[in-house]
Amino acid sequence: MVEDRTRTDVRFEERQTLPSWMGPALLVLSIPGPLLASIAVVGEQGVTRRSIAVVALVAALAVLPIGLLRSAMRTRVTDDGLEIRYWPFHRTPRTIPFEELEDVRVERRRSYQYGIRWTRAGWEYTPNSRDGVELTRRGQKPVFVGSDRPHELATAIREALGARRRR
Repeated sequence: MVEDRTRTDVRFEERQTLPSWMGPALLVLSIPGPLLASIAVVGEQGVTRRSIAVVALVAALAVLPIGLLRSAMRTRVTDDGLEIRYWPFHRTPRTIPFEELEDVRVERRRSYQYGIRWTRAGWEYTPNSRDGVELTRRGQKPVFVGSDRPHELATAIREALGARRRR
C-alpha cells in the first residue's frame, strides 16, 4: 500500500494541560490575600463602598490566576514544520519550519517549571512535563517543547525532516 501524504498531513498531535494538582493549590494560595485585605481595609475604614470595592478588587486579582488552569498546549508535526499553540497565550499556532532545524534531541529538564518562558538557553514550552524535545535551529536559540510522549514527538519530527530532504 502506497502512502500518499499532503502538506497538511499531521504526523503527530498532542494536547497537554497543566497538572491536576495545580487547581486546588492555586485556590488555597488565593484565599489569604482577600481575607487579609478585607480584615485590614474593613478594620480601618469600616464597611463602606470604598472598602467593599478594595476587597472585591483584591479578591478578583487573587482569583485571576485560576483562570489560567484552562490553558492547554497543542503540539502538531506536519510536513511543513512543528506547530505549537499554547492557548490562551497564542491566538494562532507558532510554527517552526523544518528548514530552520539542525538537530532534534529528547531531553529532560531538572525541575518542574510550567508555562512559556524565555531563558538564556532559548524558549521553553512546558505545560505538564519535564520531558520533551530540544530543537536546535540555525542562527537562533533552541526551543524546548515539553511532551508526555517525547520519543514519539522526536521520531515524528525526524521522519518529517527525512521526507522533506528526500523531495
